[in-house]
Amino acid sequence: MDLSTSTPSRRTVLGMGGALGLAGLLAACGSGGSSGASGGGSSSGNLRVWFMKDSVSQKGMDWLKQTFEQQNPGSTLTYEIQVWDGIVAKLQTALASADSTPDIIELGNTQAPTFCAVGALEDLSDMKSELGGDDLTKSLVDLGSYDGKMYAAPFYAGSRIFFYRKDLFAAAGVQVPTTIDELTAAATTLQQANASTANFSGIYLPGISWQSCIAWLFTNGGLLASQQGDTWKGGLSTPEAQKSLQQLQAIWKTGSTSGTVTDSTTASQPFVPFNTNETAMFFGFNWHLKSIDQGLVSADKVGYFGFPPAAAGGVGKPFAGGSNVAISAKSSKKDLAKKAMQLIFSKDFQEAFATEGGWVPGNLKYASALGSDELSTLTTAAVKNSVGTPAAKNWALVEGAKTVDDFYVAMGAGKDPVSLAAAADAAMEKVLNQA
Repeated sequence: MDLSTSTPSRRTVLGMGGALGLAGLLAACGSGGSSGASGGGSSSGNLRVWFMKDSVSQKGMDWLKQTFEQQNPGSTLTYEIQVWDGIVAKLQTALASADSTPDIIELGNTQAPTFCAVGALEDLSDMKSELGGDDLTKSLVDLGSYDGKMYAAPFYAGSRIFFYRKDLFAAAGVQVPTTIDELTAAATTLQQANASTANFSGIYLPGISWQSCIAWLFTNGGLLASQQGDTWKGGLSTPEAQKSLQQLQAIWKTGSTSGTVTDSTTASQPFVPFNTNETAMFFGFNWHLKSIDQGLVSADKVGYFGFPPAAAGGVGKPFAGGSNVAISAKSSKKDLAKKAMQLIFSKDFQEAFATEGGWVPGNLKYASALGSDELSTLTTAAVKNSVGTPAAKNWALVEGAKTVDDFYVAMGAGKDPVSLAAAADAAMEKVLNQA
């Protein structure tokens, strides 16, 4: 992910990005569809591109603009850089009109399902193979698809891996865990071994960090919600989900004192207790390395491992945050936009996500550009194995209502997972199934 210090606030916004103004979006764009502009549009003109602040490096943007304009004489490409705060409301207005719409837009991955469902985006299914096909990040393909068609292609992503203190592991006689059960046991042993340190957590895992907590859900084969026919069903009451909740509460009971942390800013800075010897491990992003005490790094006291599988030989499945990129259904320059999309998914531009920004590119064929070191390799594997939030048009409303946030906060506080899951499932179903 982006190594800039602005990334945490950016990711917080992105995580809840689709919530604001959604009802109006459904009304404004609902009749748009891919019929918003006839044919392929103008053969030349100015292509307007909305990228989000800090998503694409200046070097990457310069390359795309110059290459596009060289390959399309008489046409220009203009960037209009946006900020995450308020972007849904802004898109609601812009995408509803052929006169105001940008041609290419970046969307937060959890925002994408809504825009796909309401007909605001052009169908890219016929381009999928040339954009990357099976090499495209699957969890983002799922979020950028609706009714079997892909409308928003994976742009870039980042996913969590574990950072751990080698010295604290060694002192407690703990090995790197290879299953979730071993992770719980390791956290418990570390907690006990450091009982003299106030507020010590074997693992730093705040309940408010629900996008971390759902790795346990996904790895056990559960989902937040799933579609059954035309109906969405909440997934927190399923046996798979309940098993994951039991595992989490076991960690919070014996291997962590951080479950009751409810301040999102504090939760987004897990490197703080890591640096002050108050935790032995945390679940974070590759860019957190820059915030870790470099004395610890240079002394070889920092190690990494991926989210462990439910059983030996399996695969851990964390959540991946990131963005999708799409063409507006109202664009009058769709042919030009598709040419730009081809460049966006070319080797030069995709590799720039990794080399310039520290992201995993949407086309995993080019992910090796991130690096061959252990941290980069684990980050790429985490994105490749990731699972996404439900690809439901109303999912942004669920996030906006903080249904999942509140649920995992209650889990971190030790509340009953069965009754709370039933209530959360009912709340999600009510929102997901409304017209």
